Amino acid sequence: MSLAQNFKQPTYLGYLAILRIAVGYHFFSVALSKITGPFLHGHALTDDLAKTALKDPIGLHKAFILGTVVPHALFFSHLVAFGELAIGLSFLFGLFVRLSGLFAAFHNLNILLAIAWANGGPQFGINRIFIILELVFVLASAGLALGLDGLMKRKFPFSKFF
Repeated sequence: MSLAQNFKQPTYLGYLAILRIAVGYHFFSVALSKITGPFLHGHALTDDLAKTALKDPIGLHKAFILGTVVPHALFFSHLVAFGELAIGLSFLFGLFVRLSGLFAAFHNLNILLAIAWANGGPQFGINRIFIILELVFVLASAGLALGLDGLMKRKFPFSKFF
């Protein structure tokens, strides 16, 4: 299927693919700066969470952040950085978009509760928008257009991953 044919389909997946690629680029660029910078040492994550976690609106989430994430910041900083890289690559290439969209929505929900809720402003709004977009990617199978999910769907037509 050519690029022009993606936009002549009776669906809007071609346009949704542009949003998917833009969100993927955001995740990829943020992850790249975390992987190449000092974020992987765990101090940046601890500092961010120490400033904002006390304002987390859900008590169970706050207890998890303060009791598990902060003491194991080195592990979670790697999990965050490489998780964002995997999500970004998945969205950019359009491969396993439904699965990575669920992980991305969960990731952004945790950022929303642990950091953005306390900071407010644009960070709060962008995380809500990302959660909605990522759930739309999951429900619409956004990787079918301009992505490898479309090729994989032809090889495995009964799979729910694509």
